[in-house]
Amino acid sequence: MPKGKKGRAGFPKRITGSDVAAAVGCSQSSVSKVMNEQPRVSEFLRGRILSEARKLNYSRQPRGKLHRIALILPAPWRFRLDGYVASLLNAMIYVLYRRNIKMEIVQENDLDILLNHTVNGGISISWEPELTAAWFDRFQMPFVRINTNPNLARPDPLLAHVNMDGRGSMKFLLDRLYALGHRRIILLVPDPREIEERRTRYQGFCDYLKMRHIQHPERRCIFGMRQKTFEENLALLKQAVSEGATALIAVDEGAARNALFLIEKLKLNVPGRISVVSWEQKDVLPYFDPPVTGMAMDYTQLCEESVDLLAALCRGEKVSDVSLPFRLIERESVAPACREKPRKKLEHRILELLQKGPLTRIRIASLLGVKPYSGYFNRAIARLQTAGRIDYGEKSNFGRERLLRLCSPQL
Repeated sequence: MPKGKKGRAGFPKRITGSDVAAAVGCSQSSVSKVMNEQPRVSEFLRGRILSEARKLNYSRQPRGKLHRIALILPAPWRFRLDGYVASLLNAMIYVLYRRNIKMEIVQENDLDILLNHTVNGGISISWEPELTAAWFDRFQMPFVRINTNPNLARPDPLLAHVNMDGRGSMKFLLDRLYALGHRRIILLVPDPREIEERRTRYQGFCDYLKMRHIQHPERRCIFGMRQKTFEENLALLKQAVSEGATALIAVDEGAARNALFLIEKLKLNVPGRISVVSWEQKDVLPYFDPPVTGMAMDYTQLCEESVDLLAALCRGEKVSDVSLPFRLIERESVAPACREKPRKKLEHRILELLQKGPLTRIRIASLLGVKPYSGYFNRAIARLQTAGRIDYGEKSNFGRERLLRLCSPQL
């Protein structure tokens, strides 16, 4: 808006089509045709009118009323058609249709297309950090970014962010797992770049463990699973389980699928022996075996908040960034932590059996569920004999095998 032009009672004068026409040096009807996207105006004149309208911050709509917005998508090589972007785009189309708002869909590297179109502002589904600067280099219009780090952009009164609260949601999830008795929880991060893309989840995981006075929380993470061989991943998970892990958190559905496959190879029961939770982007986790508990985002709510923020910016209001929590969807892959009683050593169990009276070697092995002449059992018998705890007595009444007996009544 030109400086110095004041309306009644000192308020800024509302820019009209006549002001744009005067600045361009054309008729008001030409301005009206361009702003209503009607034909019979040369491309040269259309460009001049749109450029001057942007400079004057002119809109033919009532202040704050969204008529048409620019929807910015990532470049096609950055996303899959069946993933996060597609789900968010589908929800955005639904929200805009319900509010009777039109849209211009462009990719992040094609912003210049919008120079010849009339829009009230933009909403970005792209996560490219440089996109904010590229937008404000071309337009002085409100801009809302979805799921992008606010710290990577310079503050601007026309800029706002709507993000999912990964850190707070991770704390909520870990509180839930701790309430179920889980104390050793492992975070699965298949790809190193996911540390940046899902930074708040990883930071929330580390912050929570530090709050629980657990040093070096990164040691509770398994990184780079996609770069490792199957045998390496199997060994890492086996080690984690042997060290007492009772729950796994996967950063996405792919990590959950890989984890369940490894768990199956280790012949562990889910959720009896180990619980599994995953972040999900779409309705896939219910079809795993067992169905996996998920942390899900509400795409419709995300889009509703973005459109509301853009409308508020268009009204000239001062707004704050919005953080939305993930929603916990409980399914069958989570249960209270398994607390296995420590197994007694084989020697101790043999001595307990012999306290009731002499037994043959075969009978002892049968009661313990081991093979009577396996190396493990042989070594246990030999150690007890060497220590003077047991020896062989008379033969059994039902065979030629001698009975084993205690040398001392104490264990």
